[in-house]
Amino acid sequence: MPPAPRHAGRISRREALALGAGAGLLAFGRGALDAPRALAAPRTLALTVPPDAFGPGARTAVLAAPGRFVLLGLRDVRGLGTGLHVRARRRGGRWSPWLRVPTHAHAPDPAGLPATGDPLWTGEADELELRADRRPRRPVALALVAVPRAAGALLAARAAAAAPEGRGAQLGGRPPIVLRAAWGGDLVPPRSAPAYGAVQVAVVHHTESSNAYTPAQAATQVLAIARFHRDTRRWNDVGYNFLVDRYGTIYEGRAGGVELPVIGAHAQGFNGLTTGISVLGSFMDQQAPQAAVDAVARLIAWKLPVHGAPVSGAAAVVSGGGSLSRFPSGARVTLERISGHRDVGSTDCPGTRFYAQLPEIRRRALAGAGPPVVLPEVTLDASGPVVYGRPVRLEGSVLAPDKTPQPGVAVRIEKQGPGGSWVTIARTATSQDGFFAASVAWTRGGLVRAVAREVISLPVAVALVPALAVAADSRVVPVGGTVTLSGRMRPPGTLRVVVQRRVRGRWVRAAVRTRQVRGDFTLPVRLPRRSGSYRLLVSAGSGGRVASARPIAVRVAPFAGA
Repeated sequence: MPPAPRHAGRISRREALALGAGAGLLAFGRGALDAPRALAAPRTLALTVPPDAFGPGARTAVLAAPGRFVLLGLRDVRGLGTGLHVRARRRGGRWSPWLRVPTHAHAPDPAGLPATGDPLWTGEADELELRADRRPRRPVALALVAVPRAAGALLAARAAAAAPEGRGAQLGGRPPIVLRAAWGGDLVPPRSAPAYGAVQVAVVHHTESSNAYTPAQAATQVLAIARFHRDTRRWNDVGYNFLVDRYGTIYEGRAGGVELPVIGAHAQGFNGLTTGISVLGSFMDQQAPQAAVDAVARLIAWKLPVHGAPVSGAAAVVSGGGSLSRFPSGARVTLERISGHRDVGSTDCPGTRFYAQLPEIRRRALAGAGPPVVLPEVTLDASGPVVYGRPVRLEGSVLAPDKTPQPGVAVRIEKQGPGGSWVTIARTATSQDGFFAASVAWTRGGLVRAVAREVISLPVAVALVPALAVAADSRVVPVGGTVTLSGRMRPPGTLRVVVQRRVRGRWVRAAVRTRQVRGDFTLPVRLPRRSGSYRLLVSAGSGGRVASARPIAVRVAPFAGA
């Protein structure tokens, strides 16, 4: 079996202009447990607790949640301090231990988003109590994430199948990783395209959440965290690049490709220079389990060298600043290649006891890591957007690490399919100057990448513009008459007709008509019962891109032919 493609390219911030770049949205495959009805999306419930609900001892009575939930977090931490605790249970069941509700947060670069807290795993519950150091001065606004039971059971089975015996993988190679499709990442798609930076340091976190979860609950917890990050915090996606459960299973976090330098939202000021790995649990007063420590070491032993970075020593980086960063913007900072979140941010993460285990992680990662990979540079650019059926031109280069052109190198162009897998759509080779080019008929928008010598370029999105041809059967119709539009639209999508009337030298919208169209179409459009000059604006939309036909002028007269 050939080695998996590695990543190289312009190590800079650039976006993949489409959701789910790289391997981040890989389908689970033919062996997946495909039960779309069971995979209902998680929901976010709101609960607001007024200050007067806190009685003696600044403690509430039992609060009934608006629905069953598995995770909660503060929607607004302002004015709450750090002394808020919660316990939860299923109605009539046993209470969980009292757990501190996190009031601090990670943040993307730049920040400026609502001041929400970190999410806290509670396990399945529908009742809760709150306890504060003092009665809050403002309402306590909670977001509760609910994951359907059937979805949780299916995701647990998928995750177990995706990483069988994964905890015993050999250091240095890519360890088994539960990709997004297996833990339900398609239920919380990113808001926008991932961005790419340059990984120089691994930053280790804990989720500061309950340690009381089973292997079967871990995938549900990852999904719930992703939902909270995206919808309560309004981030683009889950903040961490990877998550690791206490049993040693590794989960892909933020979409964009596990081998690519995806920019997360875990270490403000340094997100573009780091990869973020968070262990599910809280490790202030207890050590992280050995299985989790081993998994983090294996992951870093593979991840840093893939990006040309050693796992030992220090890296000189420049802070991007931010309110949660320890260092102001522009500050030059020297960081251990394997650092804790507290090394870069104003936080106690990854917990006092886990932070003390970082030297062990460094030793284990160093013992198994190979040398940093010195990769050729493979780039890809594409013309676009492209009208349906017309060719897209794809071109790029293959250069040695010293920028020397590499002639005669076989290059394959791959496109990401609807399920996330990559399919070869063209083959070519580099010329004497190291450049290559190919043209491919384009009938579906999506991501493309180039692969040369098993090195992959950053993915590039090529948008598709619908092909639209339309004509009217008449340009003069009687009052109350109908104009029949006919034509062809590819690919299938929404056809929209806006009818405008000329009033005192201006065009005023009089009506709108839409229809779902597949190929050839005939669409009757009844005009207003008023004589005058009209025009029909016809547009076709598909996947966010719109094609517009030339305006069709129509005159409504008291009688046909006037």
